[in-house]
Amino acid sequence: MNTKLFYTLCASLLLAGGAGAAWAQEVDCQPIKIKDKECQGDRRYPIVTINTETKKVDREFVCAARDRVIEFRVVPPGKSDFGSVAVKAKDELNSWLIGANFPSKMRVEVRVPMWIKRGTIHHYNIVFEDGTCIDPRVHVED
Repeated sequence: MNTKLFYTLCASLLLAGGAGAAWAQEVDCQPIKIKDKECQGDRRYPIVTINTETKKVDREFVCAARDRVIEFRVVPPGKSDFGSVAVKAKDELNSWLIGANFPSKMRVEVRVPMWIKRGTIHHYNIVFEDGTCIDPRVHVED
């Protein structure tokens, strides 16, 4: 393969990967009313379901263990475009809690790093491409 073509292809992929959530950077949601006092779900396999039609989330307060991947499933199938849903940390120090449904339009995956303290709660926004957003939480356990 031509070296110039290889570098051009790599640069294009990097730019495309970061472009999926660029429109979500300036959005800041109002906090949602806290319904659950305890986090929900299996901390070893945390799943949050995002419905793009109703603009609701299943598991507003999800449990997650360190070094596990939180899977944000985007539903309904066939109703969302690539990069139309973004997960954005409310605190800039939580850069690990950022992603978009790109390259898969059906999910966003975020890994909880090992350096995150146990027992901490992290707030984030789920932003839709029309500008609406919701404000769930993650409770990091071990």
